[in-house]
Amino acid sequence: MPYDTFVELNTAFELAETKWLQGNLLGAYDDLCKIFTHRLLYSRLVDADLKVIQSLADLAGLLGEFQAADDLLCGAVDLYKESKNECLADYTCLRRIQLCIDRGTLDQAQDLLQEMAPRIGDINNIQFVLPGLLRWEAGCFWHDTDSEDRTVLFAELYLAMGRLLAALGQYGEALVALQRGLFHAEGEKVSSLAQQTILPLKLAIASVLQEKGHFEDAQTYLSDLESQLNQPQHPEHFIHWLELSGKLNLLLGNLGTSLKQFRQVQERCCQLRSQRAVLRSNLSLAHILIFLNQTSAAQSYLMDTQSDASTIDDAALAARADLLLQLCYARSRSLVVNSPVELSVFGMNKKINNKQAVAEVEARLDLSTQSSNYLTWFEDRALAFQWQLSNLNLKTAGDLLQHIKKVFNCTDSVLIKIQIRVLEGTFAYYEGTENSDLTKIYQAHQILEEIHPQLQNIGLRPELWQVQRILVWCRTRLNYPLPEIEALTASTNYLLEQITSSLAPEDQVFYLLNKWTADEEYIAAQINQLQRLQLKVSTGAFWLFLWQRLQLIQQLNALVEHIDRYKDVLAKRTIKGDRIKVPFLPPASLWLRLLTHPKDRITLSFLILPDRVLVVKTGRFLFDFHVILTTRLEVRNQVQHWYKLIKNINNGRDIYDQPINSIDSNRDINYHRDMNVNWQGEYEEEMAEVANVGQEVAKTLAEMLAFPKLLEGLPKDIRALTIVPDDILHGFPFAAIRYKEKYLIEHYAISIAYESKGRRSPSNSIISKQKALVVGVSNGNKQFSFLKGVKPELKQVEDWLDRNHIHRFSFVNSSKSTVVENLSQVTLLHIACHGTFELNQPDQSGLVFISDYKEQEILSLRELSEMNLTNLRHATLSSCWSADHFILPGRWIISLPETLWRSGTQSILGCLWKVDDKIAVSFMTRFYNYLDKFPRDEALHRTQLDCLNNCLPNCNVNTDSLFLWAGFNLYGDYTALN
Repeated sequence: MPYDTFVELNTAFELAETKWLQGNLLGAYDDLCKIFTHRLLYSRLVDADLKVIQSLADLAGLLGEFQAADDLLCGAVDLYKESKNECLADYTCLRRIQLCIDRGTLDQAQDLLQEMAPRIGDINNIQFVLPGLLRWEAGCFWHDTDSEDRTVLFAELYLAMGRLLAALGQYGEALVALQRGLFHAEGEKVSSLAQQTILPLKLAIASVLQEKGHFEDAQTYLSDLESQLNQPQHPEHFIHWLELSGKLNLLLGNLGTSLKQFRQVQERCCQLRSQRAVLRSNLSLAHILIFLNQTSAAQSYLMDTQSDASTIDDAALAARADLLLQLCYARSRSLVVNSPVELSVFGMNKKINNKQAVAEVEARLDLSTQSSNYLTWFEDRALAFQWQLSNLNLKTAGDLLQHIKKVFNCTDSVLIKIQIRVLEGTFAYYEGTENSDLTKIYQAHQILEEIHPQLQNIGLRPELWQVQRILVWCRTRLNYPLPEIEALTASTNYLLEQITSSLAPEDQVFYLLNKWTADEEYIAAQINQLQRLQLKVSTGAFWLFLWQRLQLIQQLNALVEHIDRYKDVLAKRTIKGDRIKVPFLPPASLWLRLLTHPKDRITLSFLILPDRVLVVKTGRFLFDFHVILTTRLEVRNQVQHWYKLIKNINNGRDIYDQPINSIDSNRDINYHRDMNVNWQGEYEEEMAEVANVGQEVAKTLAEMLAFPKLLEGLPKDIRALTIVPDDILHGFPFAAIRYKEKYLIEHYAISIAYESKGRRSPSNSIISKQKALVVGVSNGNKQFSFLKGVKPELKQVEDWLDRNHIHRFSFVNSSKSTVVENLSQVTLLHIACHGTFELNQPDQSGLVFISDYKEQEILSLRELSEMNLTNLRHATLSSCWSADHFILPGRWIISLPETLWRSGTQSILGCLWKVDDKIAVSFMTRFYNYLDKFPRDEALHRTQLDCLNNCLPNCNVNTDSLFLWAGFNLYGDYTALN
């Protein structure tokens, strides 16, 4: 199609505009390229081409098609110069400058402005105050231009200069330039070309106000712009608005709103059907996900972006993705901004062990290339500094801090200057702790106390929270009065609650992963003391060995008991809402712990802190501990890999993009017991393949938690393991861990405990006769499916009870009240039903009862926690996900097994995930039969081995896959039921 006449050109341009308005920006960009290429080759460029030039440059900046658009614009500049049209040449050159700023080639942007010196003078001589700008404007001269042409040129000039000054950190001058540009664009009787500069100017002003630290003014500008921008004809401007608003909310600590807006940016960019736009939005989203500790999701985005950027040969995008990948790696392995109050032997060892990894990442970090956004350029360096500090590379961190101060010293941004002072204070604190230098601690305190009111005034809540944390640590080391420290701690915790409350519950879980509570800091300090004493024992004189060893295990005993009380308090805070503190009590007898521990059993107790995992190993005359150098975030990510495999087994029915607050972070909440899976044919092959991957995941986690070292050298008479998990480990099937080329269940019977003692003392209450409550709920409704295997399963349990002469009450599809009336009076419970979990609502979470009239009732976790179940010796929860544990924002894990155990139940059998009805019947039959002869943990052990060996009774499917047996756990007492 020819575009030679004005009519042809205008018609083609209107067709491109129509595509633009319909949201087909890539199609509009292609059309504009075709039009402009034809005009360059075959026609004489005129004023009418300026709209094509402007639209082409705007779309190229949004879509990331910088080079192609720049080549076309460069050709247009040359043609305008040949025809002696200075005005059009400079206008087109200004569009090139906008592209340079968009892609971060600031030197080229400055050179292009200097090329215009014959018309506008030397830009370095411009005084950015109103009188200076008026003098400068009067000196600018273009041949054959009228006032309307000059207005267009000045609006574009001020936009270009304002954005360039902002990219160089000169926000005051940038603001003056942009406001002057807005004066020209909004003047009376200006052309439509000048008016099209109004929105970019206003967005640039909002960006400058934000990066300068004038948050209230920035918020006002953005609020005024929102209604103007959320229109079909301005998708590129609305995306820019979302990015600015998302960044502002991130700085102010409105994290939930910020995350939502960056996800909107990505959605909008996907609608544009531009690969480069999507990749750039991925980088922005990944940046906030890293900040929120969702490093696994961020890593996925970044790896895809890096690969796709390389495919389309975009070196800048690939380099940015690589940088963020390294920072993502650092974030998942180093939590420096939330470290406990003292450095430890852990920290010293980490410095040595991470040396090679740090060197490898350092070689790939490239912070030399300036970003198009000055604040982002600074933040990348600040993240790199924190990463160096987290690895205790104080020399490198100090050098980088000096570099940051030198490079960013010239900016007039209050925001950046305050953040640099935060870095200085943080560095001084770590210097002081590393070298035991109280002078440095005092210096850190002075710096942070000085900027504390500035942070409050500016409203920078995440930075304020961080500063207050370090001030607490400083004051602790400087022996400030305890009430003063407690008051600041309470203020800091309240601030964290405010920041966290803006997030959805599932995002709160991730964000709080590396946020230390006061309880955890106390425990971390005690671990540090133990490590120092452990080092003395290993390096001290022989004649001191026994005395120091005794001191070590006595302190370890006191810490383990404190951790048990800590977990109990967390459970009460979560389920009952009690606002109680962890009591500090004298420890029980160390010798009683060592002498009464079963000689054929080892107990492994885990505590997962933000920057380490504590494992305590207990046996008969054995009491030791290990500190594993990994983070809570790494452990969470690894266990979540496991549950992604579980979703594959569920035929993909439960796969969702966004996590929820459960150990399985991506499944639906109302789950179904009956999978009704056909295990034969292709599905069986797929299941075997996924199981192989599951073994690799289990092996990786076992190595991460040092299981080979923990189990190495155990006496041959050890037949059983009791594991006290913590955090997300509550949801991991320890039976599936590979040890010496076999599953762990093939070596040991395994039970799960909630405290280090493993089992509770027998109840004082005595029931004259053993009684059992057998409950089944097979009914379904709109929310829950019909369970056809319930009645056959109950029949098998009832037969077992009759053979053992145990009086039973059996109810099928009964009401909740019937169960509650009998529950506290029985010694055995078997219940087959649905379960449900509602985030942050224990009253709505628990066991589901559905009557014959489809009426639904829930026996909630809170109701169960308030019952006296000390008579209940064993409970079997035969429902899908009955042993699933849910991660709440405060880090605590709640579950049905733990609620029952803390209410008095001795032992509980449950499953971590779904089970097919047919397998459930056979599994329970075999488990109860084994209870006649063996202890509870051994009965489960033998039942799982029968699954592994495909010899369950009356079961015509293969049961050797670990997904069919590894999810069953025994919680609490492992001894015989007698």
